[in-house]
Amino acid sequence: MTLTQSMLSQFRRRIAVPVAALLLVFGSACRSTDDGPGSPLGVSVVAGANQSVLVGSIASISPSVKVRDASGNGLVGTSVHFSIVSGGGILIGDSVVTNAQGIATLGEWIVGTAVGVDSLSATATGVPGTAYIVANTIPGNPTTIVAVSAQAVAALAGHTVSPAPVVEVHDAYGNRVSGVTVTFTPGTNSGLVGNTTGVTNAVGQTSAGSWTLSATPGTDTLTARTSNGPSLALIAQGLASQPTLAAASPTTQAGYLQFPVTQVPRVLVSDGTGKPIPNVPVTFVLAAGGDATLTGAVGISDSTGVASPQDWRLGQVPSSTVTATVAGFTAGPVTFQATGTAAAFLIDVRFLTPLNATQRDGFVAAARRWMGIITAPITAAQVTLPAGECANGLSPAMNEVVPAVVIYAIVTYIDGPGNILGSSGPCVQRSGSQLPAVGQMRFDISDFAALQTNGELVPVVTHEMAHVLGYGTIWTQLALTQGTGTSDPIFTGTNALAVWPLVTLGYGGRPVPLENQGPAGTRDVHWRKYVDAEDKIPLFGPELMTGYITAGVFAPLSRMTIASMQDLGYQVDYSKADAFAGDLRAAQSNFGVPTLLNETLDRPRWEVTPARQMRRIAP
Repeated sequence: MTLTQSMLSQFRRRIAVPVAALLLVFGSACRSTDDGPGSPLGVSVVAGANQSVLVGSIASISPSVKVRDASGNGLVGTSVHFSIVSGGGILIGDSVVTNAQGIATLGEWIVGTAVGVDSLSATATGVPGTAYIVANTIPGNPTTIVAVSAQAVAALAGHTVSPAPVVEVHDAYGNRVSGVTVTFTPGTNSGLVGNTTGVTNAVGQTSAGSWTLSATPGTDTLTARTSNGPSLALIAQGLASQPTLAAASPTTQAGYLQFPVTQVPRVLVSDGTGKPIPNVPVTFVLAAGGDATLTGAVGISDSTGVASPQDWRLGQVPSSTVTATVAGFTAGPVTFQATGTAAAFLIDVRFLTPLNATQRDGFVAAARRWMGIITAPITAAQVTLPAGECANGLSPAMNEVVPAVVIYAIVTYIDGPGNILGSSGPCVQRSGSQLPAVGQMRFDISDFAALQTNGELVPVVTHEMAHVLGYGTIWTQLALTQGTGTSDPIFTGTNALAVWPLVTLGYGGRPVPLENQGPAGTRDVHWRKYVDAEDKIPLFGPELMTGYITAGVFAPLSRMTIASMQDLGYQVDYSKADAFAGDLRAAQSNFGVPTLLNETLDRPRWEVTPARQMRRIAP
C-alpha cells in the first residue's frame, strides 16, 4: 500500500534527532527479540525493528513491544501509545492494549516519503521507559526521468553534443533510484549514442556517453526510457552553421524596483542568411552583483526564432544587466540593461504557471496601469499563510510584509474554450480598510491565446486586476451598493457620484447604474452596459469595467472607474483616465457584437489585523 494524497496531508513535521543520540537510544532500547524472563519493569521491542520499507508504504512487520512488571512478567491490559519520532508518515491504530502475554502491536506503520531512517517510540501508561523502533526507508519503483544535463541543446549538424546527455531516475516522491537500467534510443535520422544502455549509480544518474547528431541540419531527438515505462525526450537542434543572436526587444528600459521589467528580454536566433532558427536553447544570465532575479533562464527559440526567459524582476538595487548566449557557440552575447525607481503603490505580480513573453508582458502592462492610477502607499500587511491557501490551492507558503498587494497569476485549463474565461479577486484583505493584501487571477488556457490574438489580452487582464484590487469584490463589505439583485442596482460611492454629472451619458435613472443582467459574476459587480438590454441601447457601452468585451473596440478606463477606486480607499490620479465623456450612443452604434466575459469573482478568505494576526473569513 502506498500513501494517498489525503494521507500525505496528515504527515507530521519531520523531527531532527541527533545521530549520536539515536545510536545510544536505539542501542539500549531497540531489540528485535524478547529480553527473556527476569527483565525489569519497562517496555522493550519484540518485532519490527531495523526492517527495510519502501517509502510511502506500510511496514511489512508491524512493530510490537512487550510491557513487563518488576518481576519480568508481561502486563496484561496496559495501554501502549506509539508515536512518530522522525521521518514523517502515518500511524494507524497507534493506541493499543497489551494482550495476555503483555504484547502490544501497532495497527499499521506507513513510513514517510523520504529515503533514510524513520523512527517511532512506544510508551506504556504507568510504566517507566520508552522503546524505539527504526526502519530503513528505501526508494520506490522508478516513475520519472529528469535531465541532469540540458534537456534541449544545440550543436553543429554531424557534431557531438557537449556535455553528453545525463539523466536521473526518481520514484513517485522524487527520491533518486539506483540500479535502474535506462535505454537511450535516438529518433529517426537523429544520430548515434555512445551507450545505448546505462545503469543508474548511487545518486540515480546514468549517461548516454556521447550523442553525435545527424549530418543533416534539423531537430534530433533522443529518448531515455526505463524498463517499466517512464521516459524522457531530449532534443538537439543540429545547425548548418554558427548561429547569430540579435536583440528582439529594447536593450535598455526603465521600470520599478521590486517589480518585473516592462518587457522580458527577447533575442532572435538566425543562421548566416538571416533565416530564423527554432528549437535553439538560449541562456540568459544575470550580471554579478545586485539583487534582481531571473526565472526560466534557458529559453527555447520558437517558430519565429525568438527566445526569452520567463521573467526578469528588479530588486532594490537600481540597475540590472542580463546577457544572452547560446551554449557551445560564439553567438552573442546580447546585453540588456534595466533600471528602476521606487513605486508609490507596488503590485507584486507572481507567475505560478509558464507564460509566453507576450502574455507575461500583458500582466506587467496591466499592473503598471494600475500602479500609475493609484498614487500613494497603503498600510503594509504582515501576511503569514501556509501553502495552498490562495490561487486555487497553488500559492506557496507566505511569511512576509506586503507593502501593497501580491497577485498570483495562473493560466491553466478550466473548462475549455468559450466557457468560463477565468476568476479573480482578493484572497487576503486588511481588517478595517478591507483593502486586499493578496489576490489571484486565473485564466483558462483555452481562451487566453485568443485574447492575445484579438488584442484583448491587456484590457482583459487590466479588468480582472481591478477585481483583485477590490472593484466589485469588496463593495458589499464597504456598503457601497444599493439594490443588488433587483432590476436597478447602483453604486453609491461619494467620489463616483461626484464624477457622475461629468460623464453625461444621457441617462436619467439613479446613479451610478450597475449591471442588472447576466450571471452572478457579471450583475451587480460591473457598470451597466445598456440602458435597455433588449434593444441594446448603450449606457457605459465599451467602458473597461462593464462585464463585456468587444473584439477590435477600444475599452476606455474612465474617470468613473478611477473614482470607484478612490471610494475603496485608494489615492488616485484622474489624469490617467481615458477619454470617456458626452453622449456616446451615436458613437457606439457601429460597435461590433460584445462578448460576455463570463468570469467568476473570488471573495477574501483571510484577513490580517494591524497586530499581524491572521483570521479566516467565514464563507
